Amino acid sequence: MNRMNLLALAVSLVAVPVVSHAQRPDTVKRDTVKKEGTAAKVGRQTGTSLDKAAKTTERNAKKGASATKTNASHAASATETNAKNAASATKTNAKNAASATETNAKNAASATKTNAKNAEKATKTNVKHLKKNVKKVPG
Repeated sequence: MNRMNLLALAVSLVAVPVVSHAQRPDTVKRDTVKKEGTAAKVGRQTGTSLDKAAKTTERNAKKGASATKTNASHAASATETNAKNAASATKTNAKNAASATETNAKNAASATKTNAKNAEKATKTNVKHLKKNVKKVPG
């Protein structure tokens, strides 16, 4: 075959499916959809935006209510824990105060006893010195 026949054959192989495809009645559709006007389009978009905003607001309200409930629960738990800790600390402080008072009373009694002994001893020593000094005074 010569070159012209080969070229014609190649073109016909490519062109036939394209032409036959374009002639099929089921692939050709007419534009029967009415064009949407600007006002209708804006109205549709606004309606969609309002729907989305309403859903978002509803979801946020539910989450806010849930968060408030959780926070209230945590606050109640923290208050209960704080009350328990305060009661325990008060009890401990009372015990420590009682112990300190008892220790202070013992220390005061011991100091008083020691002071009394020291005072008695000092008095005896002073009397002894006075007697010596009285004997030494010329008279």
